[in-house]
This record gives sequence, structure tokens and C-alpha cells, in this order.
Amino acid sequence: MIIKTTRKFHKLFFILFLVSSLSMSAQEDSDILDAYEDYTEAAREVVYVHLNKSTYIKGESIGFTAYVMDKKDKKPSQLTTNLYVSIEDEKNNIVKKKLIRVDDGVASIYFEIDSLFTSGFYKVNAYTNWMLNFNEQNHYVESIRIINPEIDEYTENELVNNDLDAQFLPESGHLLNGVINNIGVVIKDHYGFGIPNAKGEILGNDNQVLSTFATNEFGIGKFQFLPNSTNTYKVKISNANKNFLFDLNQTIERRGIIMTLKRLKSKVFISLITNNETLESIKNDRYTLMAHNGDNYDIMDIYFTDNTVVTKAIDLENTATGVNILTLFNNEDKPIAERLFFNYNGIEMYKSSTISASKKRDTVTIDLGFKGIDTEYINSLSISVLPEDTKSYNRHNNIVSYTYLQPYLRGTIESAKYYFTDVDAKKEYELDNLLLTQGWSSYNWNAIFQNAPNQTHTFEQGIRLKANLTSKLSENDNNSFLLHAVANEEPRIFDLSQGENSFLIDNLFPIGSDKIYMSRMTKVNGLLPASLYFQSFPSAVPALTVDSRALNPKHDYQIEANLKSNVFKEFNFDKVQALDEVVIQSEIERKRTQIRKLEEHKFGKVSVIDEEERLLFNTLGEFLQSKNFFVIDKRGEFYVSDRSGITVTPNSPATQPAFFLDGMYIADPQIFYQYSLTNVGYIEINRLGIGQGARGASGVIKIYSSTKGSKSTNNQDTVQDFTLPLSFSAEKKFYVPKYQSYYSDFYKGYGVVGWEPKIKVDENGYASFKIVKPRGTIKLFIEGIANDGAFIFEEKSIKLN
Repeated sequence: MIIKTTRKFHKLFFILFLVSSLSMSAQEDSDILDAYEDYTEAAREVVYVHLNKSTYIKGESIGFTAYVMDKKDKKPSQLTTNLYVSIEDEKNNIVKKKLIRVDDGVASIYFEIDSLFTSGFYKVNAYTNWMLNFNEQNHYVESIRIINPEIDEYTENELVNNDLDAQFLPESGHLLNGVINNIGVVIKDHYGFGIPNAKGEILGNDNQVLSTFATNEFGIGKFQFLPNSTNTYKVKISNANKNFLFDLNQTIERRGIIMTLKRLKSKVFISLITNNETLESIKNDRYTLMAHNGDNYDIMDIYFTDNTVVTKAIDLENTATGVNILTLFNNEDKPIAERLFFNYNGIEMYKSSTISASKKRDTVTIDLGFKGIDTEYINSLSISVLPEDTKSYNRHNNIVSYTYLQPYLRGTIESAKYYFTDVDAKKEYELDNLLLTQGWSSYNWNAIFQNAPNQTHTFEQGIRLKANLTSKLSENDNNSFLLHAVANEEPRIFDLSQGENSFLIDNLFPIGSDKIYMSRMTKVNGLLPASLYFQSFPSAVPALTVDSRALNPKHDYQIEANLKSNVFKEFNFDKVQALDEVVIQSEIERKRTQIRKLEEHKFGKVSVIDEEERLLFNTLGEFLQSKNFFVIDKRGEFYVSDRSGITVTPNSPATQPAFFLDGMYIADPQIFYQYSLTNVGYIEINRLGIGQGARGASGVIKIYSSTKGSKSTNNQDTVQDFTLPLSFSAEKKFYVPKYQSYYSDFYKGYGVVGWEPKIKVDENGYASFKIVKPRGTIKLFIEGIANDGAFIFEEKSIKLN
């Protein structure tokens, strides 16, 4: 399915329908515009997280893929590479936290549900440093449930509680005397979930029924009635053969203005309504109506004269895609009413057009075919594979609802994804009823009028190190420093000018226990320890300062099977860990395997430097001599040539092989003078210089530091190491548990078949992945991004014979 419009609008255009008087007053509106533009000018990011389930059994892993988007254009964010993730218990204590890397707007990781967890609800938070500048909920928060079978005998053991919470919410926030008002209704149970099919009656002073309503499946409804400020009103609600009586609990204002909204085909009609008591006192006063969405806006001044109603028609094709916010300001530019509405036009969503599966031994390959996805743009899918009858995937949001709806609201939405799944007129109507009950948007006008956000939290791209000299360098010193390779990155050289006492190292992406290794480069003594004092930014996971709430996964309210005999096979809950594949080999075979792996895609011959070589040869020069090279490595000189009859002289460097250190070309090989072999992990010797052009005329020698490919300890005589206080978490293979039975009710309800965190749609339009051959029908929960602002969301069952 594709919902799409080709037009993009930067202003919202209003068409006058019926108005007493309308005039534009740009000068008078400038305070509102200036404050709004200052507040919304800065870029915003929004993050959505696809979790593989909502209810977990202790011993499983939480599959996690995050999508970081630009809030304004909904495209993958290219501004941030650092995403912080934390898991909090019900007392807001952080149980686990990680820093993960975002590439092209996508990041993935998993969390082990180990001995740190017990039964209960936990909040998963995901946010960037930049998000901490703003009050809106642009970060992600989701509640998950964890069950410990060794403690909990049943997965569900509580029946329905008949207690109700009822709220009656006037459209635009005010209940005005003497005019017809629209009232939104929200009825919830004691868990915070909507009560479906509740019936309501609004009762006057003499218990006369003035209006009625019924709630939908999420406990939302609405009614109209004409209030009188001298009367009191009750609401009788009938549910589950029980009656409840509530006060209307809303102040009936004698004076004021309310805003009502009605959709008709391609237009939205907005009515600004006052009463006769108010009209005489506000004639010719300037009121301002602003339509905005945190980016685009339009603004106009309104004057009431002889009529109590001002109505405007908005053409939907000229409004912003997603949430539109209508704010009414009084003659003192204070916001007095707000109403939200949603425009589906322009949302681009894709579903798979074909699906096929092929079996080979114990595995199944699944191919999803997509039409219309342009692989020139970034695309990425995450897929949770669960038994078809799963009860563990009760998530409230999908990627569309969390990107287009949740960041603009202050409250949490039950089953928000419902409004973006197989959209029809009924769902559009129900979403508008939902927005009627939401009141003010997440954009706080008090904050907007105060000042633009204080952008103390920067966009982060990796780790930044500040390297400070611990002593002043003399004029004769070489002020160059070598940063050895970190993770998969190339080494870097930094040059200090005279008088400088520090330098910055940006865009570092250390993983896990990676250290930073630095050397000072000298011509006479080669590499020496850098002797620097390091400061790392960030040095810890920052606290999430924005208050956030999340609905728990919805219960089934029914007793399930006993868990203790129906869980995992041969599993120790207190020692949960995902194990990498371990192959036990002899030391000789291990070295051969390592060499074969290192020689892939290389032109030269690889020699792995192990402890035996380090005992035989003290320096790089001695090792190269053993490989039939002519070497001068004494009295401050280092020269090398192949033993081909060419004699090396100090003034003929062109006859030397080209040297590379960790992938970086070294123009002056003097840094390898008396270079300790303990610094070397492996060496590639390419005597013919294939692949290096003229530079490789005399051969190529590529040296890879032990910091990059070897587990050997660095020579403290040449390298300074620094342990980072914070590094990126490594991506590992997701662990799928083994179960005692694949036919039990427990497995059907709570088992895991697979989790694929990052899948690409190829140039032929197919996304493919493999799973272990499942038992019975499976269900795919698919989410993702494509086409520079489009989304993929789908739930699809597959029966494998």
C-alpha cells in the first residue's frame, strides 16, 4: 500500500468560508512569529525503536533496532552517530545502559535479560544527545514486561477489575456557556487501557438525559450538549453490567471562545465560537489563529463583529502531512485554545508484494518482494519472527505512529499503530476523536515565548578526544603524533604548531574494550610514547532529563499454563550470555586459519607475528632480513631493499619498498628505526608492488600494529595507551533460545523463532533472510525505512508445509 502526494508545502493556505471580518496584521503578529521561528529553527531528531517482542521470558534477549529520523522531513538523520539506550525498572533505576553507533539513521543491538532482571515492567529509552535540548518527547520510550518462570507460576493471573477512570474533555480545552460544545470522552481501566463499548448518558439537574455516547475499542467517544452555567451535570456510565456515576468535572465558563473542527471530504472546517455575553466585549479585538506543526506555519488575525461564529475552510492538500496544530491567541498574544488534526496525505508506506520460502535441511530462506523501493536511497528492515499465535507482541506503536503522531502529543496513545494499519475512513474519524481528547500539543507555548532552546547538548559523531601535552615541547622536537588504528579505522597523524599545547581527535568509534594507542613520531628515535593527558567526550551516558511515560503491554487478563515445566532447554537463567562461535584448533591450525583469513583480498604474502617471532627477532629490521631483504637499521638510519642486486644508499629512498602502517602510507620510513616487533601484529609483503602503481615499483611492505590485529601487548617504550571511559557496544549475533517443546502453549504464546535487525532490499526488490526451520505457522513483524522518507510496516503470517 502506498499513501503518497507529490506536493510539498512550506506554508498553510486558508480559504475564507464565513467570517464577520478578517484582516492581516503582520506587525502585531511579529512577537508570535519571532518566538515561534526562534524556537523551531533548530533541527530536530526523532527516534523509533523496533523491539522484537513486548513480553520477554528471563533468559531471552531483547532484539533492538533503532531508526533515527529528521523530525521535519522524516528522512534518516545524518547528523548523529551516537545513540544512548537505557533500561529502567519500575522505580526508575537504570538496570542497563549502552552507547550504540548509528549508521545512515539505523542502529541495532541486543540486551541480555540476565540476573539483573526480575519479574516486572521495564522502560526502554533511546535518545541522542541533541534531543536533550528540547522539551518535546522526541526520544523513544516503551514499556516491556519480563517474566521470571522461576518466580512467576503463571504469565497472567489477574482478572478484570471493574474500577473505571473517566475523563470528559471539551474540544479546544474550554466548556462555554450557552453554545453547543463537543466533549471528548476517555474511559480507562485501572491499568490505563481503554474500556470498549461502554455506554454513557449525560444527566441534567432533574436526571433528564441530555446526550448519550458509546466508546470505541480504545475507550474513546464524544458527545455534544448545550451547557448552562447555573446547572450541574452528571454522567452515568454502564459497563460489564454495572453502572458508574461521575461528575462532569468541567468548569462551565460564562465568557470565552471555543474552537471546533469538522472534516468533510478534502476540507477541514474550523469554527471559532463565542456567546452573546462575550461578543459585546470583544468586538474589534484582535484574535490570532496560527496553524503550525513545528516547522511550517501560517498565521492570521481575526475580528468578531456582529456574529458569534467565524468559520474557515482548510484545503487538506495545502496542509502539512501528519499532525497540524491550530492555536488561538487572544488580543494579548496569549494562547487560549488549541486543536489538533491529522492529514494522512503524503505518508508513504510500503508493504511486500510477494513472499516465498525455500527449505534446505534445517533452515528456511524467506524472500520478501517489494515494488517501488529505489535502492539508490537508504533502505533497512528489521523483522521479528514469532509463532503465529504469539501473545508476546502487544506493542502500542509502529514506525509510522511514533514518527508522525507521538512526538506531537503530550499523552501516551494506546495501540497508536492501529490508526496507521489499513487506513480507512473509520480510522481517520477515530484518530480525529483521539486528537480531540489530547488538548494541548507537545509544543509548550510558555517555553516558546521564553527563549529559543539553549543548545548546550551538541550533535555527536563518535567520541572526541582532547589530547593535552604534559610538558612543553622544545623547538627541536618533532611535534607529530601517531594515533594507531582504532577498531576498523585507519591510523591518523596529528601535527602541532609551535605554541600549541593540545589537539582534538574527532570521530573515533572504539568498540567494547578498545583502547587508544598514541605515539610521538621522531626521526632519530622512531616512535616514542606520546606522554599526553587525554579527555574524552562523551565520558558517560547522559541522563534523560525529559519526563516520559509509557503504557505497559496490554494484558490478556486470563490465566495461562504453568510456566515452570514449559520453558527453555538446558538453560541457566543466572548465567545468560550470547556465545560467539568457538572453534577449537591446534595452535598451528589456528595460525594457518588466521593467515588465510588475513590474505583474503590482499596482493602480498602475510606473516603473522607471534611470540616465537618476537623471541627470535627484536626489531622489524631483523625480521625483514629473515625474509631476504637488505636492511640498514643502525646509527639512526633505516633503509630497506629487496635482495635483487640493488644497493641501497641513504640518498636513494626511491629504491626502497613503499611502507604502510595500518593502511596509511609512510613517506619517511625513518620512524621504523629500531622498531620493536612487539608493536607488530602481522605484515603483508608484496614484492611486485601489485595494486600500488608507480609507488609500488620497488615492492610494498604493509605493517599492521598489534593494536589492530594481534592480542599481544604493546611495547610501552613506543606506545602510550588510554582506556576510554565510554565506548560503543559491539553488535553480536542474536541468540534464539532452545525450548523444551515447540508444540506447547508456552512456545506458541511466548517463543521466539528469529530476529533480523538489519536487512537490505536488493536491486531486484528482494529482502532475504534465513531462519532455523520452524514448527508450524509463523508471523513476521516487519518495520523499516526506504526511499528517503518512506516507511515499511507489515505483519504477515506464513505457513510452511
